[in-house]
Amino acid sequence: MNKLVCGMVVDEDIYDKYNWDKQTGMRRKYTLGGQERSLDIVEFYSTAENCKVFYPEMVADAKKIAAQIQKEIREYYAAKDGRKEYVAMKHDTFGEYLADLQEIHAKVAPERTALKEKMDLAKKRWEENQREFKNDEHFLAREKVKFLDAQEEYKNSVKELQRRTQEEIQAVQAEYEKHVTDFYTANGNRLDDATVRLLNSGIKLTDAEIKDMVNQNKSNPTMLRLISDHCDKQGIGNDMTRTYGVLARKAGSDEREAFKVIADMVEKAVSENETTSSIWSKEESHFKRLSDQQIGAMGAFWVKPEATQTYTAE
Repeated sequence: MNKLVCGMVVDEDIYDKYNWDKQTGMRRKYTLGGQERSLDIVEFYSTAENCKVFYPEMVADAKKIAAQIQKEIREYYAAKDGRKEYVAMKHDTFGEYLADLQEIHAKVAPERTALKEKMDLAKKRWEENQREFKNDEHFLAREKVKFLDAQEEYKNSVKELQRRTQEEIQAVQAEYEKHVTDFYTANGNRLDDATVRLLNSGIKLTDAEIKDMVNQNKSNPTMLRLISDHCDKQGIGNDMTRTYGVLARKAGSDEREAFKVIADMVEKAVSENETTSSIWSKEESHFKRLSDQQIGAMGAFWVKPEATQTYTAE
């Protein structure tokens, strides 16, 4: 049975490695705030943000210990070519990548607005000069050069902002695509041996037993496909199994479309078209409302990675 160590799914041996001292048979201890503590206490303080005020030293120590353990676990499973569940990714859930896009928007949208405001001032100044100094050709000639330079600078600045924005979006998309692909790709390391044996045993499973299998594997597309295939092969008509099997075989198409929708909105916020950028770069714009809706909708997907579990001390 898979277990959790510092928010990472591990097998029994790795769980025991970090929880028990084989030589003494006692719980393994970690130095936390100058005291020896068991792993469950370390896990509690590493995620207990509300303890920062009263126990800052313990929280800091716990985070360092948890980070080191997570690093060791990732390296261990990487060396064994795969892990029981999912390889370590930047985030736990897909919605967090969409939140990264929101952060990009929060940074670039004000930049786009500032560029527009600067250009508007240059345009206003040029129009005023034309009215006030219409008889001074030499002055107007110099001012026109300044205005044309401002226009050129504005265009180049917008293009540079677009380039940086696309670069940041692509960096998030690369991590997102890696996670989506890994999550939906069939992987033998993610087979639940006990469930597989039961499916292959020849025992006639009840509808309730099959539903229970599905419920236990909602975050495991490999198992959902296997259970669905078994039911189809055996002629078992189970709507729940069929539905989850279809969703698992969609291989992330809905998730990729959700990312594209929000990424397109971010790019609109830095558009060369001033009307488009004005609409999508405002602080309280369509972007915030629609991107929040998309993230919320993704959180309601039936098949999705599990979020990191929180811990409580014994």
